[in-house]
Amino acid sequence: MPAIASADTDPNDPYGFNAVRDRTDYFVAPLAPGALFGDKATSPIIISPFGTSQKIECRGDGHYVQIHDCVQYDLAGNPHNLAPVGMFFRTVYFYS
Repeated sequence: MPAIASADTDPNDPYGFNAVRDRTDYFVAPLAPGALFGDKATSPIIISPFGTSQKIECRGDGHYVQIHDCVQYDLAGNPHNLAPVGMFFRTVYFYS
């Protein structure tokens, strides 16, 4: 059976390693359970008025391509850039 090509496939990224993906579960709010000690202790922290309650999208698969170019959507569906800042052993992303 032949493979079906997607209209969204980037010819420069045939495997989708740099595609935009929903990464909301990848982040943790600073006061969320497990954020400092527990299952989310190594996840990037997000400083945002929404925490992780609004959708966060990033480029990169996290394995072959580092996660980058992240945005978080506000209540009206408008994207806002998340600026990463390296802090000690984990990255903190600031909503702008």
